[in-house]
Amino acid sequence: MRLLALFAQKLTLATPKHAGNFFRTLVILIWLTPTAWADGYDIYLYELNTPSASQITWHIGPPRVVAAREGYDNQASFNPESSAVVFASNRDNPKGFNDIYQFDITTGEVVKLTDTPNLSEFSPQWHTDELVYVVEQGVPHQSVWLQRDGQQAQRAINSLIPTGYYAKHPQLGTLLWARYAYSLYFEPQGQQADERHFVVNNAGRSIHVIPNTTQFSYLHKQLDGAWVIKAYDPIKQAQQNIIALTGGSEDYAWTHNHWILNMQGNTLRGAHFQGQPLTNWQTLSQLTPPTATHHSPSRLSVSPDNRYMTVVWQRQTNQ
Repeated sequence: MRLLALFAQKLTLATPKHAGNFFRTLVILIWLTPTAWADGYDIYLYELNTPSASQITWHIGPPRVVAAREGYDNQASFNPESSAVVFASNRDNPKGFNDIYQFDITTGEVVKLTDTPNLSEFSPQWHTDELVYVVEQGVPHQSVWLQRDGQQAQRAINSLIPTGYYAKHPQLGTLLWARYAYSLYFEPQGQQADERHFVVNNAGRSIHVIPNTTQFSYLHKQLDGAWVIKAYDPIKQAQQNIIALTGGSEDYAWTHNHWILNMQGNTLRGAHFQGQPLTNWQTLSQLTPPTATHHSPSRLSVSPDNRYMTVVWQRQTNQ
């Protein structure tokens, strides 16, 4: 709430005095009002043949439907065994709120993992035996929660910062994207993040643990207009540039052998990170939209065994 008040204060200072109350009220209404989420997002699964560090030939298999229908299906990620995809969807909720679903790669079966008629869950991730996700609507301090089989959901972080996205390292803690502030905070394991744990301003939504490291990555939207993927080391309290996005989607993903993947239009491109800043992307493959109504690929995820990739495609709607 304090972050929201600070944001409203900045808007007030940046506008004429008579407009201050209007902008402050607008921000608060946005925060309190349930969000109407857009339709027209579908998830497709691709078999992925990743190369070695020295090889740049990639093979991307044909698209397979994970979720394709009139509605919101988005934010896919894989379970630790690389056998299933979890995602957020509003398919069974008459109020349009999201639940979390799981798609079995072998059988194609889809099962519902959360069932909250008056809440929305987003950004699901499996961490060993814990399903972690963001909860919205009716929950004070929109936050990150976790759920284990047969147990009631509980908070996964201690911070009261309203959190829209996150990246959770099993040993170190959680990097939080503060909604409405667009800032990152790091909550060390067992602590409670607040303003003292600030990392950076103007961060994009795509934040990740860099696989098999003690570092995180995030997208920094810099004041000069550049979008740069950066690494953050919470142990050393250090940051470094990885690579500029240069015209690509703000979403990116890591393979578990340290390739960064990103979409530029319908082109899948990548760069292999070995600890030093990178300057160039390599074109890996052209992805054909799965149907004539699909366009604008965005969110990517890669399975832990590097065998699969999901792509979220936007679908043209009749509106």
